Amino acid sequence: MQALKAFWSERAPREKSILSLLAIVVGAGLGFVLLIEPAATGIGQLERSLPQSRSQAAALGALLGEVKDLKSRPQVATVSAQEARGAIERSLAAAGIQAARIVPLSEVDLQLRFSDVPYDTWSVWLAQTERELGARATHVLATAKATPGQVDIELSLHLAGR
Repeated sequence: MQALKAFWSERAPREKSILSLLAIVVGAGLGFVLLIEPAATGIGQLERSLPQSRSQAAALGALLGEVKDLKSRPQVATVSAQEARGAIERSLAAAGIQAARIVPLSEVDLQLRFSDVPYDTWSVWLAQTERELGARATHVLATAKATPGQVDIELSLHLAGR
């Protein structure tokens, strides 16, 4: 600090004015680069992403409404454990999706694998299967694919006791 005071006291008044002005300009530039510019850029990015966020929120609201509608339907389990595989295959065909593999694990448990299926179609199918067949998902592993909305799924279903 003493060296700075000595340096300053050795300067002529005109030189002190120039150095002070230079310090103000550098300080203002740093303030702009560190404080104002990032805030202005961030506000612009948020303004551009707002319509997309609103449409995502609307889509989520529609999905939540669909979930509430599916939950309000009465549960009807109409198949026995022996008929479950056929009933599940029929429900998959009705939903327009196909399991890559269906393996019975026990009399009341099945394992299904799906490759490259639309997640929204699959999730609606699962909710309907739980309602209509009395099945419950005991294990779900979804792996995202490169195509948005497409997934690989490993699913274990437990059929309701008869």
